[in-house]
Amino acid sequence: MNLENVILSPIVTEKSQDLQSIGEKLGKRVVKYSFRIHPDANKTLVKQALKSMYKVNASDVNIIVQRGKVKKFRNMPSYRPHTKKAIVTFQDGANLDFAKV
Repeated sequence: MNLENVILSPIVTEKSQDLQSIGEKLGKRVVKYSFRIHPDANKTLVKQALKSMYKVNASDVNIIVQRGKVKKFRNMPSYRPHTKKAIVTFQDGANLDFAKV
């Protein structure tokens, strides 16, 4: 798998913004970012992709698979696609600029 295709997009929500500032509340230099990743990606590929794209070393990667919801369209059930996301922890307080990439 190509490393440019591992990370699809950053997740910028209110909850993910709270994760970025969690280290400030604890008095540590811990920063967490959330990314939407490719369905076939694993933890080591996410770490390698972050190192090549943003030039930072991730200390921890947690991966979550979100199952697609069942929705009804004209009384027929249809499924939204499954998504996979990664929550990446940086111990050194790294700041990522998403506008550059």
